[in-house]
Amino acid sequence: MSRRALHGAGYWLWRIAAAVAQGLPIAVLYPVAVAFGDIAYLTWGTKRRIAKRNFAVVLGRPVTDREVSRTARRSFRNFAKYLVEIMRFPKLRTEDFDRLVVIDGMEHLQQARAKGRGVIFVSIHFGNFELGGARVAGEIPLNVIADDLTNQRVMDLLIGHRAHKGINIHSPTGAARKVLQALRRNEMVGLMMDLGPRALAFENVQAPFFGVTTRFPTVAADLARVSGAPIVVAAVVRQKDNTFRGIAHPPIFVDRRADREIHRVTALVAEHLEGFVRQWPDQWYIFRPMWAHEPGARPS
Repeated sequence: MSRRALHGAGYWLWRIAAAVAQGLPIAVLYPVAVAFGDIAYLTWGTKRRIAKRNFAVVLGRPVTDREVSRTARRSFRNFAKYLVEIMRFPKLRTEDFDRLVVIDGMEHLQQARAKGRGVIFVSIHFGNFELGGARVAGEIPLNVIADDLTNQRVMDLLIGHRAHKGINIHSPTGAARKVLQALRRNEMVGLMMDLGPRALAFENVQAPFFGVTTRFPTVAADLARVSGAPIVVAAVVRQKDNTFRGIAHPPIFVDRRADREIHRVTALVAEHLEGFVRQWPDQWYIFRPMWAHEPGARPS
């Protein structure tokens, strides 16, 4: 099958699955999502091994440890729930986001925005960052730099759905001018930091993460230095009832005159993000290698 035909099939498969998800009660869909998460964990060996190596570092246990396997499996299940929620995303209204997501630390976002230079909103692939972003975008316009999908038709579809919720998605290519303009309008710019070795494609520094040094992109600190915008580290945590709690930390300010400030701020951001993962490890969707070398982690 040609690449074009494969992408076309993927596009229509997503459209059909989304139509089904939007037509069924969410209470019916969650058990189905958990089952699909289990199937993916058992059959997608490459991603399972990557997840287990990552969670071995997070938990400080051998990759063969049962708790590592259990955590990785729960991560697959939570990611499947997240996909169902994204399929249902277009039908959600403002009152749905208000009901589904409670924000702890909204005052930190407001404090940061009061400076008039915009806000750099930093997170990782965790919980349901899409619902949290839509909830916040109802009050503060949000611009997100996100990886391009290989399937451009699906990417365009998802971008359109987010635009209707006040979230503007920008490709990393040529994003600098657009996000600086957004910050000048006192809007938010969202960045994901859990790139692992992919951070080598960007300006980066080495920072400790769960006791193991890895590469983190410096884009948030660089953008803060150029624009004067503060950085707010945040995550959206899934609760037992599948509602969400958004947690925003106090703003981080960059001293434009200080030496090694980019390194200090990036390491501080990594420390804040580690706190979220340490408390809720199975809500982290990390199916790419996060560390170049994981001590004691052997594929199984």
